[in-house]
Amino acid sequence: MGEGNSACCQFKTHTLKVRVIMNKLALKEALISFQQKSIENLMEKIVTTHSMVDVDESDTIDPEDLSHQSESMESEQLFKQQLIKAQQDLRTIESIDFSEKRVVEPGAFIQTEKFNFLVACATTPFDFDGLHITGISIESPIYKEMKGLSKGAQFILSGNNYEIKEIY
Repeated sequence: MGEGNSACCQFKTHTLKVRVIMNKLALKEALISFQQKSIENLMEKIVTTHSMVDVDESDTIDPEDLSHQSESMESEQLFKQQLIKAQQDLRTIESIDFSEKRVVEPGAFIQTEKFNFLVACATTPFDFDGLHITGISIESPIYKEMKGLSKGAQFILSGNNYEIKEIY
C-alpha cells in the first residue's frame, strides 16, 4: 500500500510539473501576443505622429505650427526608438527556450517569497494564470544577483532578502 501511495505522489508531482511547463508555453505565447500588439500600437502612433509632422507649405505657416511640428518630430523619433526596442524584445522572447529549468537562466520562471519573475524581457507586472509576474531581462540588477542560483538559494538586492522557492 505504501508503494502505491508513493507512485501516486510521484504521478501528481510529475503532472504538476507538466502543467507548469505547459503554462510556461502559454505564458510565452501570451508574451509574444502582447509584444506584437505593442508593436502594432507603436506603428500606429508613428503613422499618426508623422501625419502631424507634415505641414502644408503652401498654407500660411505661423510659429505655433512650426513648434507643433518640432514636438511631433520628437515624438515620432521617440516612438521609433520604442518600436526598435519592442521588436528586439519580441525576437528575444521568440528565441528563448521556455522548457523546465533547474537554475535561474533565460526562460526560467522563479518564485520567491515576495515576487514571481520570468527571465525574458523587462515588463510591467502582469497577471497570468492566477499569478502576479514581473518580466526581467538578463541586464537587470536582480537577474545578475540570482543568475545560476537554484531552488532554496538566497540573495540580497537593495537591502531586500529573497529566497528562491521554486524554479520552473
